[in-house]
Amino acid sequence: MDIEFIELDLDWPCEVSVYDLRNHVISKLINYGEPLRWAITASTPYSEKNIQKISIEAVLIIQDKKTKNFNTNLN
Repeated sequence: MDIEFIELDLDWPCEVSVYDLRNHVISKLINYGEPLRWAITASTPYSEKNIQKISIEAVLIIQDKKTKNFNTNLN
């Protein structure tokens, strides 16, 4: 098991409300590891595409591929 820091930019589609944004971000982070802590550090609107780009900084728990068992019920 290891801890890793990542930075990434995600699309925030207009269909995803601010109330659902947390679940949207976690569903993307889970592809890299189990989120331990994360934050939105910037937001850039793109009106012609009806999306926003959000910058995320996250600390993830990375498990050995043999014992990969992420908790997907994060709330």
